[in-house]
Amino acid sequence: MVICAEAFAAKLKEEDIKFAVQELPNDRVCISIPFNGIMTNVFFDADDDGSRPAFRTMLEHCPDDRVADLLVVCNAMNNEYRWLKFCIDSDNDIMLEDDAIVTPENAGSECVELIYRTASIVKDVKPTFMRAIYG
Repeated sequence: MVICAEAFAAKLKEEDIKFAVQELPNDRVCISIPFNGIMTNVFFDADDDGSRPAFRTMLEHCPDDRVADLLVVCNAMNNEYRWLKFCIDSDNDIMLEDDAIVTPENAGSECVELIYRTASIVKDVKPTFMRAIYG
């Protein structure tokens, strides 16, 4: 497994956080962490020993007729929260994204901290997005 992904998995075990590991093509690794019905996937690339993990959280699907309104909400959230980028991807999914630079020595604690921050922000913003989607 990728060095930084190993450190992250070890820290998740230590913190007793549930997770799943998936080996991907091209020596990539995805560690998935569920919280409150939302899954965050953290991707590690072997080319850089996993030193640049990519955090991706799908919040909700955006109906075609709500894209314009939800882009405004994403923009507002991008102005309010500095730790995550809010966007709507090509599948019309509302995504929360974060990227980091870590080392094998700090990957475990840094990635767990980012998971906690993501969970906290999701808890804060989910009602706003649900109102924008469902009224």
